[in-house]
Order: sequence, then structure tokens, then C-alpha cells
Amino acid sequence: MLTITPIHALSDNYIWALQRNGSPHLVLVDPGQAAPVIKYVEENNCQPLAILITHQHYDHTGGVATLLKKYPGCLLIGPDRDPSDIKLSIDLPVAQLFTRKVKAGDVVNLPELDIQFEVMAIPGHTLDHLAFYGEGLVFCGDLLFGAGCGRIFSGTPQQFADSLDLLMTLPQETLMYCAHEYTVDNLGFAKWVEPASSDIIARDELEMARQEKGQPTVPTRVGLELKTNPFVRLQQPQVKQAAEKFAGHALNENWQVFAALREWKDTQYD
Repeated sequence: MLTITPIHALSDNYIWALQRNGSPHLVLVDPGQAAPVIKYVEENNCQPLAILITHQHYDHTGGVATLLKKYPGCLLIGPDRDPSDIKLSIDLPVAQLFTRKVKAGDVVNLPELDIQFEVMAIPGHTLDHLAFYGEGLVFCGDLLFGAGCGRIFSGTPQQFADSLDLLMTLPQETLMYCAHEYTVDNLGFAKWVEPASSDIIARDELEMARQEKGQPTVPTRVGLELKTNPFVRLQQPQVKQAAEKFAGHALNENWQVFAALREWKDTQYD
């Protein structure tokens, strides 16, 4: 049985820890800090086997150098930064530490844990952004959050909308492991966009209760996002009309609806 545990990092990040029952090996996804990972390893008597990186922002890679030094032999697998990705705030040395750089269509095999992931390219938040899909789940970093999505740093609205569409083609029961605890805040914006949605209202009540108990609101599922996340509901009339009202003009393409929603949330909600 595969067990996936959230390790809390920074203010609202999740580092995902993957283990097979009975195996000492550990796979980590997006370790933004080293200290909470080291604490987890020592408390659970396990050994980091590999680190998967969805994109090279610091809050996803800040712990990498320390972890690789402490656990020699641990693999580092992730994206090769696109040279045109010029808006990243810090030129991190992580790119020089990768054991393997992967791209869309590659397969990551981790036989020690009997895990195999397909690599998906999902540019939008950044140009180098990847997702890792397999085992009925996907690690999607900062492209999609519960009921929302990431900001645009070095991608384009059209790339972002296309990448969200790609994730939404996965089976509806697919578990989506995003990297931040933003669901309740995102649902607040979703209610602005679709105030009459019973699905959004019901989810908001459920996720608020979870947050009040200190429970994670992720992973989410593809099917749930299709019902409650305005950023993947661009063709729905009520979402399109709300975006057009904000923009003040007709929006003919899905990516234009996405761009209006993202600007609306960035400028008037956050």
C-alpha cells in the first residue's frame, strides 16, 4: 500500500512524502525546507530515495541542497529550466544538482517503491512546470490548487489554460496533490464568480470545517475541481459571463476568460 503524508513547510507549503508499507525508502515531492523533512525521516526511521521537483521556485527547492548532502545517493529528478524563463526571482543552483532532468512523455521508475510516474508538461505558473502522474494520483505543484490555481510568473494565460485543460482530462477520481493550503481562500473567490453554485457552497462548508480542525484540504480530485474551480470551468456560461462583466467586453476564447479571472482575483480579491 502506498502512503502519502503531507509535511508542513514554510507558512502554507506541503512537502509530499511517499512510502510503501514495509519499505524503508522515501520519495519526496517539492521540499521547500530541509528541517521538517529531516525530522520526519528521523521519527519514521526511513531513507530518502528520490526527490521529485515540479518547478524550480525556491519554496519548492529550498531544502534540496541540504537534503542531498545529508542523504548521499538520493536522486533529484525534475525539469530543466527553460532559458526564456526570465521572470524567476532567484537563479537557484538547483539545476546543477539534478540527477535526471525530465520532460513531457518521460517515465520516472522508482522500483524500490514499485512506483512509476508519467511526466506531464504543464507550463503556466512557470515555463518549466511539470506534473507527475501515476498510481491514480498527480503531483501538480503550483499550477492547480484546491478551487483555484497559481499566479502567472513566466508562462502565459493561454499556456496556463491549456495546462489546466490537460490536467482535467485525467480520470475524475484522480487525486490531485498540490503544494499549498489555499482551498478555503480560493473558495471565497469561487463564490464571487458563481454565487449561486450549491457545489461551491457545500464544499466551502466542508473545507472550512476541515481547516478549523487543522486538517489538510488537499488532496482534491479532478471531478471535484470540475464542479467548483472557476479556473477549470471556463466554458460554463455563468463563469464566462462573470469574467466578461469584470473585463467589460466579450471574451471569445477560453484562455481570455482565464486571463480575466486571474486578473480579477489578483487585483480585487487577494
